[in-house]
Amino acid sequence: MADPYSPSSKFHLLFAQTEASIPTSALIVQEGQYREIPFTTAAQSSFYSLKAGANVGLLRLKVDFFQVEAFISGGLHTAFELQGDADSLGYDGFYSFGINIKLWDIVTLKGGLHHFSGHWGDEMLLNLAQVNSTLDLSETTFLEYTRDNSWLLSISIEPLDYLRLYGTIEIPMINAYVRPGAHTPFRNHYPWQPEVNFHNYITSGEGTTTTIVYPPSYRALRIQTGVEGKIPLFSIGSIFLAGDFQFHQDGKTLHQIDGYADTNSWEFTFSLGGGFEFNLDKLEQKTRLEIYYLNGRFPLLNYFTTRGHYLTVGITIGG
Repeated sequence: MADPYSPSSKFHLLFAQTEASIPTSALIVQEGQYREIPFTTAAQSSFYSLKAGANVGLLRLKVDFFQVEAFISGGLHTAFELQGDADSLGYDGFYSFGINIKLWDIVTLKGGLHHFSGHWGDEMLLNLAQVNSTLDLSETTFLEYTRDNSWLLSISIEPLDYLRLYGTIEIPMINAYVRPGAHTPFRNHYPWQPEVNFHNYITSGEGTTTTIVYPPSYRALRIQTGVEGKIPLFSIGSIFLAGDFQFHQDGKTLHQIDGYADTNSWEFTFSLGGGFEFNLDKLEQKTRLEIYYLNGRFPLLNYFTTRGHYLTVGITIGG
């Protein structure tokens, strides 16, 4: 959970700590505005959080202190209700590819492309239809969180054997699909058609209209930074502590049509935790038993308007 976009595989139990932290609604368009519509009358606070991810290194070249390697990674992440029929809330897909450069086994630089997108769960939509019997799903626009695609730049520094610091910035491309439309920068344009403003194109498709113009400084950036420390424990592995901190520029839109203002703040999400990491196995895959406290967005992309306090515990492999 410290790095939710890492290409790891995990099985976690996720517990919402307050009633306001529980996702109970989907974001749709009604009468030209974004509205929350409930999909349940019996909210659950406990979830399975599952992720299957992988990272593959390609064409590695190492000369003395210098190492360069191409990579491709990706995965799927989902959350199921823990009780009852274990309905799926949705799933996220993500992939990335690019180049890693490592210097002196201390500094790692990464550059490439990153895609991630949220998708509503079929079972959640069926429940929503039952709760809202007068709603015509075929005529309803459901809003999804998409970044297709962003430039990815990151740095990781390990000044000591048991200390790592990292930072990442993601910059949506000039022709990136950024959804929902309220998040779309005005600088973006349709691929190969610079005369087609992407913000207007996407909001028009949603059935909404923005009456203000965002400044060029708004790019729907995401900035992530974190730190991780380890304490060796005999020959078995290490106790670790970690923190991850994310800043979302799309928070300046208040996630609403005409909600943007320069004075609005970026949204902030962080997680703190730790656990035990076993020494690398023969496949060079690290395995962790971990527990984290999360403060911020519910950890499924389409539920970005649900913020709260969460506790997650489980096992993670790879990353």
